[in-house]
Amino acid sequence: MRPTLLLTHVARALSGPGAPSAGQTVVAGLSGGADSVAMLDALLILASERGFRVVAAHLDHCLRPTSKEDAAFCAELCRRVGVTLRSASADVAALARRDGGGVEEAGREERYAFLRRVMEQEGAAAIAVAHTRDDQAETLLLRLLRGAGRRGLGAMRERSGGVWRPLLSVSRSEVLEHLRARGLSWREDPSNADPSYLRNRVRAELLPYLESRFNPSARETLARAAAVLAEEDDLLAQMADEQWRLIVTLARNEFALANKLGGLSGPPRPPTLARNEVALARPAAPAVVLVREALRRAPRVLARRVLRRALEETGGLKGVGHAHLEKLLALAGAASGRRLPLPGGREAVVRFGHMRIGPHVAARECFAFDLPVPGRVDLPDGQAVLARPARGPASARDRSAVVAAPDGPLVVRTRQAGDRVRAGRREVSLKRFLIDRRVPADLRPSLPLVAVGNLVVWVPGQPVTTAGAASGAEFVRLELQGAEAR
Repeated sequence: MRPTLLLTHVARALSGPGAPSAGQTVVAGLSGGADSVAMLDALLILASERGFRVVAAHLDHCLRPTSKEDAAFCAELCRRVGVTLRSASADVAALARRDGGGVEEAGREERYAFLRRVMEQEGAAAIAVAHTRDDQAETLLLRLLRGAGRRGLGAMRERSGGVWRPLLSVSRSEVLEHLRARGLSWREDPSNADPSYLRNRVRAELLPYLESRFNPSARETLARAAAVLAEEDDLLAQMADEQWRLIVTLARNEFALANKLGGLSGPPRPPTLARNEVALARPAAPAVVLVREALRRAPRVLARRVLRRALEETGGLKGVGHAHLEKLLALAGAASGRRLPLPGGREAVVRFGHMRIGPHVAARECFAFDLPVPGRVDLPDGQAVLARPARGPASARDRSAVVAAPDGPLVVRTRQAGDRVRAGRREVSLKRFLIDRRVPADLRPSLPLVAVGNLVVWVPGQPVTTAGAASGAEFVRLELQGAEAR
């Protein structure tokens, strides 16, 4: 056969590093529409020349009464050309209602999830989807109308991870020309004419208007602009990766987060002062800690990208808009202790020189338990405090300490009004003691303390003193055990 323009474009798109090779499998998304039928046909022609295998994948979105007819058409087409078809159905409308999003968004997410499952089941090297140059122009206009930045205006990429778009430089007219030349039929989706969908209005009204009044080649021009913006976005992404390494410390669990918060800002400090949150171990949860000063110094366009990545790392970008990024940038310059609620049950908290983005941490309830010596107290969060007689001198490690035993019963509790701590040869308020050691304000109410009355004798992770202890005083060894040690 004489190669069509479409086949030439697809052959080029499937060339170069990473292209499917002999013995590999490509999953082709097949809706039954003109674009996907033409793409499947072109892939099969190239597969016979290059030795790779094609598997078709069709998802019935259950949005139209004729959707079963589309599935039957795809099945018959694949039977006729000898291609394996993987099919499934999903109630996209119900998924959209459940998740509170739009039908288009729900359909896209479910479709790609289905294609990835087929890819995994088949051990495929790539997924091919049939977006065209016209789709690219529409996507650019839609994102421009939403106020997207350069990243969004880069629109769809010819290659994005394991997803390939071999028709992205192909016009819709070239698709129809290929189908006519090959004598292929296809299904028309009546929802493409539904004006309730914004994309359909862009396709049927805005683009024809731009072509008739401003630029007859508007689709090609817009698609070319998207390609240029995508290249520039890739460069900015590389620069943002460098900023990420400067600004962000990943905290994959609360142990790592606790050991770093309060110890990363400012000049180096004694090791004991870098343990402020050692007593606040919680179950593993994704979180990102950003160095505020570095974030403020970064160019604003790169700082936004760092924040977007931090949000992606901690739960994704669903529900996140430009306003959230601007508020986060403003929060970077706010006073310590400020917080900002974020979509997905997350929050951003400013703690001295850092900003933590991650799951919202509910405040713990106050507690107070008598601590016998020897003895053990189980705390509400699953940790435990142990006490037993010891020899001096006083000392402190990450999760244990030897303290001079004062007169009166020991109590393990959260802080109370009037709490004091011996610091050197004087007593200071617990609040001043914790501020001086840069313990974040939002974490102070959660710290388990060991006290006698209003005199706090140990804050886990902090130094202790023998000041005021009588000669020959007795000592007590205190230890904080995590839930995993029980």
